[in-house]
Amino acid sequence: MSILRPRFWQKVLAALLIVGVVPIALVSAISIQNTRNNLTTLGVTNIQQRSTSSASAIDAYLQSRLGDIILVGKLPDVVRFGQNLRDTAAKNAARQALVAAAARSPEYESIAVVDPDGTIVAASIQTDEGTSVKFREYFLTALKGTPYISDPSYSVITNKPALFFSAPITDGKLVYAVVRTRVNMAAVWDIVETDAGSVGEGAHGFLVDDYGIRLAVSETKGHRDQAESLIYKPIAPIEADTAKKLAADKRFGQKTPEQLVIDPLPTLKTALDALPKGKSTTAQFSYGAGVDEQRGVVTRLVAKPWAYILAVPITTYTKAADDATFNALSVVVIGLLLSFVIGVLLTRSLVGPLRRLVGDATAVSTGDVDLRVAAFDTRTGDDITREVASAFDRMLNALRFYALSDEPAGGDD
Repeated sequence: MSILRPRFWQKVLAALLIVGVVPIALVSAISIQNTRNNLTTLGVTNIQQRSTSSASAIDAYLQSRLGDIILVGKLPDVVRFGQNLRDTAAKNAARQALVAAAARSPEYESIAVVDPDGTIVAASIQTDEGTSVKFREYFLTALKGTPYISDPSYSVITNKPALFFSAPITDGKLVYAVVRTRVNMAAVWDIVETDAGSVGEGAHGFLVDDYGIRLAVSETKGHRDQAESLIYKPIAPIEADTAKKLAADKRFGQKTPEQLVIDPLPTLKTALDALPKGKSTTAQFSYGAGVDEQRGVVTRLVAKPWAYILAVPITTYTKAADDATFNALSVVVIGLLLSFVIGVLLTRSLVGPLRRLVGDATAVSTGDVDLRVAAFDTRTGDDITREVASAFDRMLNALRFYALSDEPAGGDD
């Protein structure tokens, strides 16, 4: 049984690949992977810094608006009216104070005093008066003496999503009434929308509450009219009892819990559940795969148990490495082609003349060529071919010498 051995040209090609192409491919692969890892680390660092900054801005905004309503609850005219809700003169003075307070910021829609029964009795917008808000969490919490920031919910007056800030009207011992502010979502949405493309192409941010419901998304930038179809999408299913409670608090407007569109992000849900509440902490997460992979950072807020998320397609940062990968593959392909071409040319330039010499040597050995006139070409070919031809010529000279010395002397019988 014959053993297959690689041919000469195959050996030459293998040598060229091992010496030239393989080292380039290995070095390129290691270098590109290191570059990709470094770019990813840098990208995540940028995402984390931006996410923390935006979360802090939202936190500061919420704390500022809560401080405003606490201050309103301490205004003398408001306190005087809260202590005597039937006093018409006190009510008029309180209205003027509420109008002045509402003018402090453009996102203030209404500031009102709510009596212990949950009815608005004085407001910066008089048409709000007489509305019952006794079912609202912000009213029930403030009536117990604790200032409160609500989750975004639909106003029973405007039927649009808003935040509600509330505080007790108290003398330090008794709570006489509640003062509350209705604030539109414009300022919060402005902060979130600013992060669209902020740290690279495709960057997007969104704010979720403690139930994983989206409260603001950067995709509303330039599309505020579509905001209600973009927000209120939970990142995970909500328990039935919780969903019913949220619906009763007008969290979703006219929508029922069954009408909520679930946009699942299980890796974000896992990262979010691990973050402690009440302090600013961050966690990294990723979702998607391949070219669709995204890296994100979730930051817990302090004022509310909400979380701000900023995510970016990882290819935004690794594009340079991806381009380098394509270039390296191009180099490897070119190297393979050149190795093949060089291997073939080198083999032909070396093997062709040697085969001609072999043919000449065979002709001499079989007697097809007279030994006395046989000769090998020592002038053409490369160095090796000329050396082999010279060696064959020296061998012919030796053969002629021994052949002629063995011939019998002529002329005698």
